[in-house]
Amino acid sequence: MTTFTTTIEKEQLNITSDNLKMTISGVGSETGDIFLYFKEKKIQEARFTPTETDGDYDQVAAITVPFEIEKNYLAAQFQKIWTKNKLTVEVPATIVDLEIPKSQQKDLAKAQKNLFAILILFGYPMAKVQKKPAKAAHRWNQEVAKVEFSIDWNGSTGTAIWEKRDQLRLLKGAKLTREMPLNKDGSVGYSAKFTEMMREKEKDAIEDFTTTQDLVFKSVNELGIFLYYANTNGWLVLKDADGKTIDEYTVVK
Repeated sequence: MTTFTTTIEKEQLNITSDNLKMTISGVGSETGDIFLYFKEKKIQEARFTPTETDGDYDQVAAITVPFEIEKNYLAAQFQKIWTKNKLTVEVPATIVDLEIPKSQQKDLAKAQKNLFAILILFGYPMAKVQKKPAKAAHRWNQEVAKVEFSIDWNGSTGTAIWEKRDQLRLLKGAKLTREMPLNKDGSVGYSAKFTEMMREKEKDAIEDFTTTQDLVFKSVNELGIFLYYANTNGWLVLKDADGKTIDEYTVVK
């Protein structure tokens, strides 16, 4: 099972997965072996040296690779998948049509898959995004702040109050879903890993999968990740005593 750790330092996100290191930050002075440039979280360019100007980019992922990985081949693997996923990304001329040695294909594919999965988890799509119908918008109001919403989903139970626009309070005594959902191949998905990270952060407030104090979350989705591994529309899970959902209280029509 692949694991990764994260730290936040000086307005940058530092991620380590196996022997690979990646830092996501604003465009500026970075160090690394491969630099991925984004505009509004969409991948635009891959480089081997950092750009000297901001250009049209607003964020960069600086990747440091271990000595056993050749950065040219890893970048070529990136390009292979971007092309497959119908993304147009500017890349160094040296990797265009670069043939990856068969002896390295497996390891490079694994490294690329891990890095892309992390980027996707943090909101950087690595495939062409198909337009979808707009999701329903929700707006906090004074009425909803007075309501206690019950949760009963996938083995989890609890009570939550959306007390402020960015504060959703889960009252102590909530039961967390115990069984972790797995991918079809039996592996642990990154969403499940993110749940485990959240629970580890709040471990002092959890005993035998039960919260021992109130916990505050920023959104319905964040609460759902923590409590029941998400995997459903949380706006329809939280219900008042009469069965009215939090969606009905707050959806913008």
